[in-house]
Amino acid sequence: MPIPAIMKIVAILCIIAIYPALPIKAQVTNPYFLNGFASQDNCNCYTLTQDGFNLSGAVWNIYKIDLNEPFDFKFSVFLGSNDQQGADGIAFVLQPISTNIGSIGGGLGFSGVTPSIGVTIDTWQNIDNTDPVFDHISIQKNGDLNHAGTNNLAGPVSAVQGTDNIEDGQWHLLRIEWNPGSKVMRTSIDGAERLSTSVDLINSVFNGDPMVYWGFTSSTGGAKNLQRFCTALNPGVKSLNNVETCFGKPIQFVDSSSSFGKIVKWFWDLGDGTKDTTQNPPAHLYSAPGYYDVKLNILGNNGCLSDTLRIRVTVGSDPFAAIKYEPAEPCEGAPIQLLDVSDVTYGTVNTWNWTAGGLSYQSPNPTIAQGFPVGTHEVSLAVKTKEGCISAPVSINIPVKAVPRVDFSNSLVCAGEEINLTGVNLTPSLDIEKWKWNFGSGNIDSSNQSVQYTYSGGGIFNTSLQAVASNGCASAVIEKPVEVFQTNAFAGNDTIVAIGQPFELNGTGGTLYDWSPAFGLSDPSIANPVAMLQQDATYFLTASSPAGCDSRDTIRIRVFKGPEIYVPSAFTPNGDGLNDMVTALPVGVTFEYLKIFDRWGKLVFETRDPKNGWNGKTGSLPGSTGTYVWVTRGVEGSGKIYQKKGTVTLIR
Repeated sequence: MPIPAIMKIVAILCIIAIYPALPIKAQVTNPYFLNGFASQDNCNCYTLTQDGFNLSGAVWNIYKIDLNEPFDFKFSVFLGSNDQQGADGIAFVLQPISTNIGSIGGGLGFSGVTPSIGVTIDTWQNIDNTDPVFDHISIQKNGDLNHAGTNNLAGPVSAVQGTDNIEDGQWHLLRIEWNPGSKVMRTSIDGAERLSTSVDLINSVFNGDPMVYWGFTSSTGGAKNLQRFCTALNPGVKSLNNVETCFGKPIQFVDSSSSFGKIVKWFWDLGDGTKDTTQNPPAHLYSAPGYYDVKLNILGNNGCLSDTLRIRVTVGSDPFAAIKYEPAEPCEGAPIQLLDVSDVTYGTVNTWNWTAGGLSYQSPNPTIAQGFPVGTHEVSLAVKTKEGCISAPVSINIPVKAVPRVDFSNSLVCAGEEINLTGVNLTPSLDIEKWKWNFGSGNIDSSNQSVQYTYSGGGIFNTSLQAVASNGCASAVIEKPVEVFQTNAFAGNDTIVAIGQPFELNGTGGTLYDWSPAFGLSDPSIANPVAMLQQDATYFLTASSPAGCDSRDTIRIRVFKGPEIYVPSAFTPNGDGLNDMVTALPVGVTFEYLKIFDRWGKLVFETRDPKNGWNGKTGSLPGSTGTYVWVTRGVEGSGKIYQKKGTVTLIR
């Protein structure tokens, strides 16, 4: 953020004279030197800046560290709660000079400190430093905060993985590691690595001097935030998630605490009055099952005592296996749901060993999909808790009832006629209480063993039957097709044929056919007999099915001399329904066209369908009374062209 006032401290304090470089040893009560507005909050926590404007603070450890040796520093850092107007951030700094504060505002108290290396957590976007818009972490050299310069060794990236904001009112774990062998510095926040850089700190930064001070600097300017850090002092116990803690088994508690400095003492309270001050107490045997609240505090070599870690340990008791099942009265072959209703006073059941029908199951509530045959069947269960306690196995007997078996016969039937259907009980030892019929047409009957039903139309209907016995068990559904026949005799449309010319009839609508009278027909018992007529005739067609379903139709055949195309000589298009159109009547020929011309030779009508005639209009206007010329053409059966010309008179 813009710096309203530059407050760079150039005077080097005489801290070296007061605290000369010393080898690393156990810390004193407060081995830190505080500058500016920094203050100590408690034994291992410090405030760098209060929530105020234009502040700067620094906390330096008074002992130099040797960069020829690796370090792994763990801190808790707090960047405040004000996101939008919060600033400016903090810096972890290594420098060999003194407890130089740096500057306020965007300098983070680190700007201008040289030679130095800093891990900066910046919460304000300073455009002149090419800062990103989000809260970010970087590794920078010689108090130079410009990310575009050569002193920017790594970053910037978001300070907290997965979010742009670290000013969230929460403490975050900052870890800084140095490996002098590989010359790699790494940083992580909340367990997620954020940055690493390869740098020769001793030679390329500190001019061959391996001894440096470490500390934190911080600042605010025209925006502000409360900014704090703590040296890590975190008690921890190795997880017991995969450890069996059943009653009777000793439990080994293993310390997993982390601390900035050396841990000098552990204070264990095992929840049953047992206390211990070693790092890992001897394996402990509790006197009874139950829930025990274990507590741990650790004491650092700076004399600071940690907060209390509390974990609840379950010393498990033996579970009692118990079984239920559904349905309460299973039928043979039907799925059975086994239900675990085991109980345990202390612990959690998480393992099931079922045996049923010669098969094993490990889920809490398995389903025996294929069910059991008729009879009594044993099911057993043993359970185990996550604490390692095992129940005694229990068994129950499940009685399984018989299922009825039924059948029915189907038959051929005509549409509109009643069909009789009767169910047959194939298991006489079981009384049937209910018969359920489905006729396959959307209708259901669930009353009687014998039913009557009428299908309104033909087709194949999947008719089914299911029966329910007096013991409550239902049979399998028996499904059979019922073929319903329906005939719809059609002898064809009335027609005209040439005298003595063969003409094929085409009957449809049934399976069996009968034409009468038989005269003039090649075979009266087939669907398409050939007729040879010398005079007009009327034929009656009977179409039937194997079930005897009959229907009838008639065709009338007029006989004309042919081959010929008949066209009337006059017509009266007055709309009285009599002789209103000119049509062609082909006999013994395949019709091709009819064309009509007026007296001046203009085409007024044309058709290729003999059923389509001229109504006396030219376009939308009525034609005038008078004589018109027509031309028609067809093809005989031998392929010979038949063409004819004549006149027709339009009379009004």
